[in-house]
Amino acid sequence: MANWLTKWLKTDQWVTNLDLLRGLRQFSDNSELQSEWASAKMANKIRLAQYIFQVTGVKVNPNSLFDIQIKRIHEYKCQLLNILGAIYRYKRLKEMSAEERKKVVPRTIMIGGKAFATYTQAKRIVKLVNDVGAVVNNDPDIGDLLKVVFILNYNVSVAEILIPGSELSQHISTAGMEASGTSNMKFALNGCLIIGTLDGANVEIREEIGKDNFFLFGAEAHDVPKLRKEREQGLFVPDPRFEEAKNFVKSRAFGVVIYTTSFVKCTRDQH
Repeated sequence: MANWLTKWLKTDQWVTNLDLLRGLRQFSDNSELQSEWASAKMANKIRLAQYIFQVTGVKVNPNSLFDIQIKRIHEYKCQLLNILGAIYRYKRLKEMSAEERKKVVPRTIMIGGKAFATYTQAKRIVKLVNDVGAVVNNDPDIGDLLKVVFILNYNVSVAEILIPGSELSQHISTAGMEASGTSNMKFALNGCLIIGTLDGANVEIREEIGKDNFFLFGAEAHDVPKLRKEREQGLFVPDPRFEEAKNFVKSRAFGVVIYTTSFVKCTRDQH
């Protein structure tokens, strides 16, 4: 992809002067550029799929949408909310007819990061992601329509494979909590669309790439204290889809339930 950028910009100085990337705008409708871009992205997706199979044994379809969240595992970073979304998606797929499933865009959801040794709830979230993956990835009814993968031992070397192969990245930390979230800059530089709260570097990225290329998610920072107060007063009403996903977990569809202590916390701040 770096070679692609250098070819079209006719310089490699963009590496230290990112303002030069604006030069790509003049080629935005160029079919040759788009074709080369798609080829570069697919090559990176194939490399990522091979890596996932090598370290996890899970076969993922490079033609599926690669949906990635890689961060330190923490409640405010909302990996729990992400995996609950995957659970809801899986439940909906199970309820669809064969004809309805043909209209679904296949998706591979990847979650990676490390939990502090004493952070019990973070470890439970990791366990839930793995438990969901064990069920979803082996369901013949679903096939390649949905895969859920926990990325083992996430570090900078792994990021060098993950980020270039990304298409959709989730930066959904509760607004007002994230110092910066610098990985979202790397995702954006690799042509990845972002789902994110207005928090940390997301604010500047949205200004640079344009609102049409950024999927705004969740509450804004000034609304979070009010939402927390409503929760304390018993006024918070969870979304029915949240309740549906939570009850699906409680039905033991993915094994014994040990995850429920923060189910409400993970959604109230994004209300």
